[in-house]
Amino acid sequence: MKLKISIPLIIALFVVLLASCTMTSTKTKDSVFNDMVNTEKELTKIITAEAINLNGKETTTNKKVTSDLEINITNGQNIPTTDNERKALGKSIATVVKNNLKDKNEFDTFQVLFITKVESGGITKRNWVGDILNSSEL
Repeated sequence: MKLKISIPLIIALFVVLLASCTMTSTKTKDSVFNDMVNTEKELTKIITAEAINLNGKETTTNKKVTSDLEINITNGQNIPTTDNERKALGKSIATVVKNNLKDKNEFDTFQVLFITKVESGGITKRNWVGDILNSSEL
């Protein structure tokens, strides 16, 4: 018994397979501030840290675009240990950042990560904890 496979059938199966796939692409997205010096001053009133880094990204999944601003707080002092207090601090930090953006609707979510970084003998160990906040919450 010989199996016949037609070209239109192969094309149809390929189209169905392609349509069921999720297409995702991610690219960096720079944040634009009204006054970066003022933003830094406001942040340092809320938290003292070794470093505060902002990393924006834009993700496109099946033609739907979302944007996220990651706020990394490295070796912050007096980070609350309870989830609710830490989330409240993260919300305060994200609110300052959002309010100082030229376009306050530039990012859909703000991810605040509290990173603990310890270097010992040429080895760096990092741990982090954080929350994702929707822009509408801020």
